[in-house]
Amino acid sequence: MNRIYIGLLILSVILISGCTSDTKPVDPVNPDNITVNSIYVSMAEYQEQDISVTIVNDANEPIDSVTVTSFGNFKVLDSEMLNIPGKTDDVAVALPLGVHFESPGYQIASNTTDLTISYASGRDEKGKPIVQTKTVPVETIVFPDAQLQLVGFVKDMQSLLESPVEKWELKKGENATLSFSVKNNGQTTIDENSLVVHYNVENERIGGNDSFTIQQAMAKGGTSYTRGLLVPVMKDAPNGETDVIISLLYGDIVIDTEVLVLKVKL
Repeated sequence: MNRIYIGLLILSVILISGCTSDTKPVDPVNPDNITVNSIYVSMAEYQEQDISVTIVNDANEPIDSVTVTSFGNFKVLDSEMLNIPGKTDDVAVALPLGVHFESPGYQIASNTTDLTISYASGRDEKGKPIVQTKTVPVETIVFPDAQLQLVGFVKDMQSLLESPVEKWELKKGENATLSFSVKNNGQTTIDENSLVVHYNVENERIGGNDSFTIQQAMAKGGTSYTRGLLVPVMKDAPNGETDVIISLLYGDIVIDTEVLVLKVKL
C-alpha cells in the first residue's frame, strides 16, 4: 500500500512539473528597436582604449545582459553588461555601455568596422530568454605607432647629427635649420614614403611651412635617417618669438607633434 502511495505521489509530481514547464513564448525585442549611437575611433596600432557607446531601447519591453560581443578585428578585452528597461510614456531609454578593446595592426584595419552587441529579451517555449544581436558600422582609423625624435634646431645642414636645441635666435632674412628623425614604436613595418614631417611657423609674418617625406621603410624599432629642413625667416619679419610646430603625418592624420621656439633679433 505504501509503495502504491509513493508511486502515485511521484507520478503527481511529474505531471505537475510537466504542466508548469509549458511556457507561452514571448517575442524578443526586434533589433530595429535598438539603436547604438555612432562613435568614432582613431588610435595607433596595438594600443588599448576605453570608449562608451550609448544603447537606446525604443521598445516597450526591457532588454537584459546587454554587452559588446565583437568589434571586427579589434580585440574586445572587456565590456560592461547592462539591463535596460522598456520605454515609458513613449520615451525611449538610453544608457551608456563601456567597452575596453585593443586595436589591430594599421595595415589590416579598415575605415569602417562592425560593432556587435548582444541582448536577452522575450522567452522561448522553455522559458529561457532569447538572445538577439545588433550590429552597427563604426568609423575607425588606425595609424602607425611612430614618433618624432631628436627634433630641434642645429647650426646648418652640415650639422644635422649634432645635438639639437629647442630654441633658436637669428636675424631677419636668415635661415634656421630644423633637424629630426622618426622611430617606429609599433609592430608593423611602416612602408617607405608613407610618413611626412611637416613644420609650420605659427606667426605668418616671420615664416612659412615646408614638408619632408620619410623615404625609409621601418620595421619594429626601426628609425629613419636624421634629416633637415631650412626654415627661412622673412626679410621684413617683426622681432620677437614664435612657435614652430613640427608634425608627423600619416596622410591627413597627425600622429605626433613637437613645438620649438624661433626668436627674431632686432
